[in-house]
This record gives sequence, C-alpha cells and structure tokens, in this order.
Amino acid sequence: MKRLLICLLLSGCQAFAQTPVAAVLQKPSEEIHHTIAKMLGVPEIRLANKALMEDSQLLIERSKLQSLSLEKPEIFRLSLIGTSCWLERVSTGQRRELKEASCKAK
Repeated sequence: MKRLLICLLLSGCQAFAQTPVAAVLQKPSEEIHHTIAKMLGVPEIRLANKALMEDSQLLIERSKLQSLSLEKPEIFRLSLIGTSCWLERVSTGQRRELKEASCKAK
C-alpha cells in the first residue's frame, strides 16, 4: 500500500512538471524565424526584433497584395515544458522543441 501511494504521488508530480507554462524569449533568436518558416512551409519569414520577448503568443497575418485578406492569422505560442522551450502552431497543434532559444516563464 505504501509503495502504491508513493508511486501515485511521484507520478502526479511528474505529470504536473510536464504541464506547459506560458513563456517568453530571454533574447532574440534566429531559431524562432527558421522554426516558424518551416512550420508554415515557407522559405523565410520576417519578424519584429521583439517577437515573443514580451508576450508568449505571436500572430502572423498572410501577406496582403492589393486586396483584403480574409484568412485567419496564424497564432504561435511559446511555452516551457519542464526546462525545454517549445513553439506551438495553435491551428494544427504542431509543436517543435527549440534547442538554441533561451526562454523563461512569463
């Protein structure tokens, strides 16, 4: 019985540690540009210098060429899972771990 209780307590702590926490970048990272471009299937993307440094979400609108775009913007969310920094494309649920970017809980 004691072993079962200890096992349940440990697994509960482990599950809690894996809960995503909203995060922001500690400094600008080229990895963000490359990862977002890859997730969108485009060769490159231009982002503001402070993208994801003050807010954990980033909205990207499609390019508007002489007309109004009715497409929904893409939303990306930065989070910490344990000590790893992750970027999620909200519309698809696709996540990528960022190996070089440094982030902190918001």
